[in-house]
Amino acid sequence: MNLLEDRWIPVKRKSGAVDLIAPWQITEPDDPILDVNAVRPDFNGALLQFFIGLLQTAVPPQDFDNWVDWLEEPPPPAQLKEAMNQFREVFYIDGSGPRFMQDYDELDVNDYCLISALLMDTPGENAVKKNTDHFIKRKQAPAFCIACTATALFTLQTNAPSGGQGHRVSLRGGGPLTTLVALDPEGSELEDTLWRNIWLNIFERGLVATLTGNKSRKEMAAVFPWMDHARTSEKETGRITTPTHAHPLQMYWGMPRRIQIDWQKRSAGSCAVCGIHSDHLVSRYKTKNLGVDYSGSWQHPLSPHIVKDNGEVIPVHAQPEGLTYRHWLSFSLGNDGCSPALTVRRYYNRVKEEKEQLRLHVFGYDMDNMKARCWYETTYPLYLIPASIRTDFSPRTEAMTEAAEKIAGILRKSVKEAWFKRPGDAKGDTGFLVQVFYQHTEQEFYRAVAALIRKIPYKTDIEVLQTWYKVLRRAAMQLFNYWAEQGDIGQADPRRIAAARKKMLNTVNGKKIRNLLQVR
Repeated sequence: MNLLEDRWIPVKRKSGAVDLIAPWQITEPDDPILDVNAVRPDFNGALLQFFIGLLQTAVPPQDFDNWVDWLEEPPPPAQLKEAMNQFREVFYIDGSGPRFMQDYDELDVNDYCLISALLMDTPGENAVKKNTDHFIKRKQAPAFCIACTATALFTLQTNAPSGGQGHRVSLRGGGPLTTLVALDPEGSELEDTLWRNIWLNIFERGLVATLTGNKSRKEMAAVFPWMDHARTSEKETGRITTPTHAHPLQMYWGMPRRIQIDWQKRSAGSCAVCGIHSDHLVSRYKTKNLGVDYSGSWQHPLSPHIVKDNGEVIPVHAQPEGLTYRHWLSFSLGNDGCSPALTVRRYYNRVKEEKEQLRLHVFGYDMDNMKARCWYETTYPLYLIPASIRTDFSPRTEAMTEAAEKIAGILRKSVKEAWFKRPGDAKGDTGFLVQVFYQHTEQEFYRAVAALIRKIPYKTDIEVLQTWYKVLRRAAMQLFNYWAEQGDIGQADPRRIAAARKKMLNTVNGKKIRNLLQVR
């Protein structure tokens, strides 16, 4: 099977029909393709990145004008097919010779892994040993079709977490956050298609050379590491792989894990992932540690990064508290040492004259070493912030999110004090109270952000902060009143609830938060 020629990518068309396409079919004009349509959200995230990597590699626009032309009028499928065909030999998933995302050399190991272990949320050995695989069961997926195998393989290599001794993590570390620019279907004059949402994240040819990596590396394996012997990383004889050792485009095709699918042992039946019948199901693979060890100052163009005081740059990863509007400023404009993804930064420079309303598509795994705790995915609005107001806009927005974070914490503490006689000793996770607070105030937050953009030029933006304070105060009271009554009826104490409410109000009305939002 060849991933450039065969129909294997699940998509949804404008009519609502679902289909399987080859990559070059993405611009078919009849019944346009609106989105990828895999059965797993992490597969959809991986397929978006597969398309971005493929188009960035095969058809980078010559210049900005060319980029705009193809955004408005996509190239015909035949043109894409011809351009992609130059990489035909790179994208065989099975057969003899180099195989997509698999080790070039035969792996000298005797044991096989179940094919289900390619999935990021498959329980590890420790979870199985301790019998903690309650929601995601062991040995749940005995055989995959070739398409799901290819997607799972790319998903793992792109997000690879620590996998035991010497099993390397992805170029961005385990479970990186990805932030993509996308059209807002409700505020754009252009039709919201898969092609356009991919193309918005493509760089002009000249800019590729400015990405992290060594543009002088011309060999095929410098882009696609499975096309030659792996740069293994044994302690005595191995090598690390820094940006000097690879072409910038390898960031889209990183391959930290040494894996070989057993294509000889195939069976017929229904794929355990997508449910489609296939005569070529695979059930196992070999793997070996000490593969490509990506080290150094890699800066992937699709991820935000934290810049440390010593200059070290680290990709942002999802955290247990999830994705809320408190992350919006960091991922869109940057703050608290966080630099937005290059594709987002390019948005402010590249489309500043455009009238299209765009959004930020954010997704990624929250990983605890090898354990996938949660998949997070959300969208944020992207606003064009005039350079003339950014000096005022960023601190105002930081104050808004800081106040929200403080009051969310106060709410959580106060509800626990209403529920329990000894709240400090109470067990159980009450983090959901913070999440509910953010959900309750999210719509008003973005209204306030839009109002800031309008009002800062007229020096009337302080009233936005004061209105935001009222929103936060009202939400805290409403949610406290609701949740305080949801405790154990047998343990309820009206006097304790009243005391907790009074204490919360005094804190919310205190000088620290009022001064933060300039409330007099």
